[in-house]
Amino acid sequence: MKDSTLLNNGKNLLILIAVNLAIAFICLEALSLAFYFINQKHFFYTRIKTQEKVVEDIERIGIRLDESIVERLHPFFGYVLKQGAFTNEKLKLKVNKHGFFSLYEYPFIKTNKNQFIIGVFGGSVANNFAVDEYINQIFSKKLRSYPEFADREIVVLNFGNGGYKQPQQLLILNYFLALGQELDLVINIDGFNEVALSDLNNKAKVEVGMPSVQHIQPLAGLANNNLPPEAMSSIVEINENKKQLKAGIDQLQTCQLALCHAVTSLQVKQLVNNYQQAVVKYDSQVKQSKSDTVNSDIVYIPKADSVLQDAAAFEKMASMWYESSIGMNQILSSRKIKYFHFIQPNQYYPTKRAFTAKEKEIALNKESPYIEGVKKGYPVLLSKVDDLQKARVNIFSAVNILDNTKETVYKDACCHYNSVGEQVLVNYVSRSIIKIVRESK
Repeated sequence: MKDSTLLNNGKNLLILIAVNLAIAFICLEALSLAFYFINQKHFFYTRIKTQEKVVEDIERIGIRLDESIVERLHPFFGYVLKQGAFTNEKLKLKVNKHGFFSLYEYPFIKTNKNQFIIGVFGGSVANNFAVDEYINQIFSKKLRSYPEFADREIVVLNFGNGGYKQPQQLLILNYFLALGQELDLVINIDGFNEVALSDLNNKAKVEVGMPSVQHIQPLAGLANNNLPPEAMSSIVEINENKKQLKAGIDQLQTCQLALCHAVTSLQVKQLVNNYQQAVVKYDSQVKQSKSDTVNSDIVYIPKADSVLQDAAAFEKMASMWYESSIGMNQILSSRKIKYFHFIQPNQYYPTKRAFTAKEKEIALNKESPYIEGVKKGYPVLLSKVDDLQKARVNIFSAVNILDNTKETVYKDACCHYNSVGEQVLVNYVSRSIIKIVRESK
């Protein structure tokens, strides 16, 4: 009898545990369904395949999952992207033979007189502005809503790449004009790279006018075979992180339960954070490397004798930026091509913007290597705006355009905007262009 009672008690305990586990599972699944609906605006069980969107979202913040190093040294531009990388068959978007994301090969030749070619120059923000299909459509539609562009076929050509800073835009413009590229209007979106990345150049004792040390030094190091062991280890770590990200994305695709999707999404988010931390560590290791093999290097990057003091360094950066914009304007004006220069907003430059809780989490990193360059460099750039305007450059400070937007507009801890932020920028750029076009009549 006693054994029978114990057996029954054991069965009841197992049933109780099983029931509680089932209830817990149902509750977790319900919470996961709610979490998915809040974030995706549709039900999990009726979802379409999401892998491509996840990959695009990850790659938009600078994490390329298909290759470890996709930049290639370039004899004129410093570096470009590898031809054919990141091909998007759906959008017919790829890296063309000159190393730029584009629907077209360059020089692009007009197929009819109604086409209006706009060249966009700058860094990753300019690149996103030019190649994002949704933003591109909004920009073209916005321009065509004005009588001045109502009947034109707007063709946007991207001449921007991640990390580009003056005088790269000036050099690229001259090169493609020499190749015979037709342009009806040019947009230059910059400012952040000119101070944030040039500041890193200065601290690494690399001439501030050289391409970004974050981009050019690893490529030169590989070519010269002189990367420090710690940096090589970080490259391995970054590549391993990418493999784990790929596996996580594949798992998202096969999840049959919302709970599986929620847990995997959190894992992917953590892997993204790990990747960004690994990149910061790698940048720090490269910066701290004090290789003295300049004379034997195949790739030569001019070194500075010493680290410039802040006042001198930022004045040098701003003067180079000023002269480069003057040069672009003069070259284009001589060809009767309108030039528009925009200083991009950035979260590390103090404005009146009230950051959302999400932005505070994903867009503000106290350890960011860019903070000092932005806080100290932007005021110096802005001090040159009046002089550029007096020199008849159509320059606009967009640093405050996001201040009145209550929604989240930044999508990473660097400098990039989500679709809401991009739309604010597009509206500002299109209004500014129309204003000048009408005034010039």
